[in-house]
Amino acid sequence: MAGTEDNKLTAPVLTDPIEDDDTVVPLLMDAEPPPEPAVTEEQVASVQADLTALTRELAERLLDGALRDMEAALFEQVADRLREELPDLIDRVLRERLLSDD
Repeated sequence: MAGTEDNKLTAPVLTDPIEDDDTVVPLLMDAEPPPEPAVTEEQVASVQADLTALTRELAERLLDGALRDMEAALFEQVADRLREELPDLIDRVLRERLLSDD
């Protein structure tokens, strides 16, 4: 194929050595101090107190709901076991008492 060498892209090649110079980089050499924060320590403390209070309220509500759910589940389990076992228990006690009194 004719001309394929001309169509290839070639990467630039560094031929001259890089020498250390005294080029000043203003962003690194003369950095300005960071600006003062836009909020005061009192504002930060106030926000922290509000967040703490709201977080505790949320945690208490979630725990309270979880405890109620667990209590309802346990109550249902106990009620189910009573429904299942109580008739047999009553039957057994009645038979023991009635048969032993004869």
